[in-house]
Amino acid sequence: MPVLRFIHFFAFVFWYGILVYFTFIQAPLLFKTLPRDLFGLVQSKLFPAYYILNYVCGTALVVTYHLIHPLKNYVPQDCVKITALCLMLLFSLGQGLWIGPKVGELRVQREAAEQAKDQPQVEALTRAFGKAHGISLLFNFVVVAAGTLYLVYLFKEWNP
Repeated sequence: MPVLRFIHFFAFVFWYGILVYFTFIQAPLLFKTLPRDLFGLVQSKLFPAYYILNYVCGTALVVTYHLIHPLKNYVPQDCVKITALCLMLLFSLGQGLWIGPKVGELRVQREAAEQAKDQPQVEALTRAFGKAHGISLLFNFVVVAAGTLYLVYLFKEWNP
């Protein structure tokens, strides 16, 4: 059981740390300092590794939580905690497998339209990109909020 608890704790701390760093430090800093096209290229190279880490850590957290806390012994706090972990994993999967690739595809299409000087297409792709990026930000907000909720419950366990 101590090994499972270590894996669980490590996966959460690692994932939450990466999530907070990527969301609040790395992405805003690069956005402010790099030209838009270079920023998009850098992010497109970082996202695959970022999402793989999300999937691995999220899966490890859900599995180890169930092994440490058998379903038959659940108390209300367990329901909140496992729901938070599942939301983190599901919305990360949605970001990485659905909306993230769509945002990347729209970015590439918009850059091609800009190079072709097709202004109506650029405007349409900019609107589509903004909408898809907004959905991605919303998904990311859910992951951060669910992770923060889980962190609050971890803290409560250590400081009853």
